Amino acid sequence: MTKPSVFFPTLVPALARALVLALTAAVFTATATAKPLSRILAQSPLQPGDFNAMRAAEAALYNHPGVKVGSSVKWTNPETASHGKVKVMAKQGNCLALKHQAYPGGEAQVRDVARKFCKTSDGKWLLTE
Repeated sequence: MTKPSVFFPTLVPALARALVLALTAAVFTATATAKPLSRILAQSPLQPGDFNAMRAAEAALYNHPGVKVGSSVKWTNPETASHGKVKVMAKQGNCLALKHQAYPGGEAQVRDVARKFCKTSDGKWLLTE
């Protein structure tokens, strides 16, 4: 029978420490670069009134009892010239996947926004994605 190497027991803790340090650095780097939702919204060309119009269009779809994949509702905000359309992309169980095509401030460039809503057991629709 051979004697265990002295090198192996000292190598494992060193590798473990290196792995922990690498993972810690990765987590802190990802956390430091993540933007809070408030900053994302503040940097968006869409205004609060635009989001209100978008939410009203979403509600018109998910509150409609016979909504189907492909159904859509247009929205507009005359105060900002923003407009767009929200379309049902998928329906799975009590959930709807919606896709917005928004034109902030009347721009020609479209902004796509995907959202998913699910209906709870008490009948409320919640944003899940």
